[in-house]
Amino acid sequence: MSTETLASAARQLSYALAQSSNLDDAFKKLYAGADERRRATLTQLEDLLRSAKTEGAEGQVARSSPYPTLRWILSLAPSPERAAATVFQEFRRQESYSAGSAAVVWSEFAGFITYLGAVLGVLVVVVSMYSTFMLPQMRSLYSGFGSELPTLTQFAFGGGGSVFTVLLLGALLLLALLGWFVNALRRRLRRYTPMSVRFERVPLMGPVGRAYNQYLWLSCARLLTAAGLPATEALRVAAARLNVSDFDEQGRGLQSGVASDLLISAQLGKLDEELQFQQDAAVEAFLAALARCRRRARVILTICIYVLVAMFVSAMYLPIFSLGSNI
Repeated sequence: MSTETLASAARQLSYALAQSSNLDDAFKKLYAGADERRRATLTQLEDLLRSAKTEGAEGQVARSSPYPTLRWILSLAPSPERAAATVFQEFRRQESYSAGSAAVVWSEFAGFITYLGAVLGVLVVVVSMYSTFMLPQMRSLYSGFGSELPTLTQFAFGGGGSVFTVLLLGALLLLALLGWFVNALRRRLRRYTPMSVRFERVPLMGPVGRAYNQYLWLSCARLLTAAGLPATEALRVAAARLNVSDFDEQGRGLQSGVASDLLISAQLGKLDEELQFQQDAAVEAFLAALARCRRRARVILTICIYVLVAMFVSAMYLPIFSLGSNI
């Protein structure tokens, strides 16, 4: 069920609640005039609201879809059925950010990852064929002349091809890690779940994970304020839920600068406005970190793969060019 249809049903529920004595009566009125599709939407909305009333707020971990997160947010609302329309409206606005960011992630990385992956794939096939069919014959030919293969060829393919194989596997591992990171980030953007805090220490990709987690922290805090929580409490609860910041009353934590600005704004009575500003700024910071990661990853991987190709071509043809001096 899309967020848009749930948001529409939540608005209709708010209208029905204004003319009903309780939640059950409001849903009866909505079901009475609903078609089959609308009934399915109302059933899911009712499930979200009723399960929200029984779900504990502490010790929860963000899961693999946005709906458990929405259920958790509604569980903290003083009146989930009356806060649902506002929460879904805010979530739809944030969902557009997430969808746009997911598209940027794919467009930024897909092209060069596919290209370099294809180059590496061809290189693996050619190296395997050369090591299996050509290299033993060249080694046998040089042995017949009482000589050894050229130094570069021995360095690249000596000892069972260990040196070149290790370099090739290293490039494949780096490319696979980057591909996994891109797909994991896209999934989390769609499902509203954080990157692991441990992953933030990984070179090259760590800054992207930190920027994304900060954006998610502020976004969840905005949803909690839409549900009716005070903004300072929303920031603390979102930090504890997502485990991406140790936000406290002194403003210490991963986002210490942001936390300090938010706390000062709270003292001035402008926390809601500052939270909105910081959330928009976090989106820009996340996209900027993504662009830097993409540029650096492309340069590093391109250099690594082109060096491997140059090494292989040189090591492959050098025995042929050096054969005359050994006859």
